[in-house]
Amino acid sequence: MSQKRIYVVDDDPKIGELFAKVLGRDGYSTKGFTSVGPLLQAIEDGEVPDLVLTDLMMPDVSGMELIGQLREQGITIPVIVMTAHSSVQTAVEAMRLGAFHYLQKPVNLEEMRALLAKALELYSDKKELQEIKQTRKKKHSVGKIIGTSDAVDAVRDTIETLKDIPNTTVLVRGETGTGKNLVAQTLHYASKWSGGRFMEINCAALPDNLLESELFGYEKGAFTDARAAKPGLLEVADGGTLFLDEIDSMSLGLQSKLLSFLESRQFRRLGGTDEIKVTTRIVCATNANLQELVAEKEFRKDLLFRINVVTIELPPLRRMGDDALAIADKVANGFAEEFGKTFEGFTAAASDKMLAHEWPGNVRELRNVLERAMIFSQTPKLDAGDLVLLKTDAFDGADSDQDTFRHRAGSTLENVEYEYIKHTLANNRNSSYADVAKLLGISKKTLWEKRKRYNLDAEIEEMTA
Repeated sequence: MSQKRIYVVDDDPKIGELFAKVLGRDGYSTKGFTSVGPLLQAIEDGEVPDLVLTDLMMPDVSGMELIGQLREQGITIPVIVMTAHSSVQTAVEAMRLGAFHYLQKPVNLEEMRALLAKALELYSDKKELQEIKQTRKKKHSVGKIIGTSDAVDAVRDTIETLKDIPNTTVLVRGETGTGKNLVAQTLHYASKWSGGRFMEINCAALPDNLLESELFGYEKGAFTDARAAKPGLLEVADGGTLFLDEIDSMSLGLQSKLLSFLESRQFRRLGGTDEIKVTTRIVCATNANLQELVAEKEFRKDLLFRINVVTIELPPLRRMGDDALAIADKVANGFAEEFGKTFEGFTAAASDKMLAHEWPGNVRELRNVLERAMIFSQTPKLDAGDLVLLKTDAFDGADSDQDTFRHRAGSTLENVEYEYIKHTLANNRNSSYADVAKLLGISKKTLWEKRKRYNLDAEIEEMTA
């Protein structure tokens, strides 16, 4: 851990020398100043401290003015002010302006040590959190969206237009694997909501009762296992963004509750009576045709109108032309760096093979193909033979081993059901649970119950590992 730097400002040079000596013995790097000007100059020269300990009353610039000047420059380091007993009220005012705390003169050294340690610890945690947020913001910047096509330009332009418009619900549409989650994160980190949290939930992954409690939270005693109150994701993401993936999987009853929230921006926890108001931005995503679901009475028309204020359409990879190759290049470079390998691009044959493929799993499938290729490739340039692609006919009904389901004679009906559902899930890993349920001719809720009953998620993970 690097040595913490502390600046001490006091117009009495003996005070500065004493504190610098004491703090130096405690392992801090210290520097004393008798006025604010040289301290600000040191900061301007790039020597930014981790903490400033300053006298409140000084002849040239007061400690109060120093806090203001630091904040004007965007410097958020903790400032502790020292004050005489008669000026405690002024010290409290300094805290309102941004000082971390104050010490009364004559300063108790042990009290000072404890306060410094606490301030530096909290500042370190805050700084680390800010760095994480900045890293994520950089990773999910609008400029990171790859492509020069009109469709990709439209995605970037829409995000730029929407980023700071309040309370606008956004619907992201696209096939499975097209990057709906990444677009939602880009919208979040490009906007004024980036200071809040980005939370997401897949509406198809939970049954209605669990999904409702995850979204809205619950009070103690709301149901049998509710031993303590728990905030829902709408609260956790207050001031940030909540991403609802596969919104089409939500039941009609829960859709009604979500609509009520979107209209009022407030809700009650399960078992609660207090209205909770939040400023959470909602981003929804689907790969389904919501208009068709409305016609089939599986999706509320009024909710569709409410979430469809602005729609971001994501093109499938097979329609992106050369943009697909640019995405492939970035993905392959990422894996090369992760695996410590050299990557010098694709051969013409490899590029042609990728452009000719249908990519039913879109970018998600592309990542899987390139990860395998990078693991086993012995040359810096990936060739067509390195790219092991799924046969497209396995997805559009042509005769193939994947389309054939066999079982032993004499199997119980339950065993046949178990094997068939497992077979269908394994062969449609790039499809949503809603689509798989439709293939099986059952509801999404029934599919969820059978997955849990047969522990199919773990089984399929083992099969495909």
